[in-house]
Amino acid sequence: MFGKKTGAEEKGKPQSPLAILIEKIDQLAPGQQLMYRLAEMYGPEIIIVEAKKDYAGKGPKFAVIGAPPVDGKPGPKRNTIWEAGKAKAVASWLLGRDAQPYA
Repeated sequence: MFGKKTGAEEKGKPQSPLAILIEKIDQLAPGQQLMYRLAEMYGPEIIIVEAKKDYAGKGPKFAVIGAPPVDGKPGPKRNTIWEAGKAKAVASWLLGRDAQPYA
C-alpha cells in the first residue's frame, strides 16, 4: 500500500527527462559526444558532453566541454568546464540550465 512501487507498477509510467538524459549519456562509447545549447541567459557556448577516451575505470568518465559557436557550429576553440564520474551529475547540470539538444 505505501512505500516503493514494484517494477510492474512502474512499467506503464513514462521516464522522466532526467532518466532519459542519464541513459543517453551512459550509452556513450569512449570518444563519443552529445552536444547541447544552453538557455540564452547562459551565453552562446555550445556544450559538448564527451565520454573520455582514456577512461580506465578510475577518475572522471565524462568531460563537459564549452565551445563558442563559429558560423552556428561548435568552434575549434574548446575548454573543459568540468569532469564527472557519473552521468546523473552531468544530466542534472544540463537540465538545470534548460539545455536543448544541438541539431
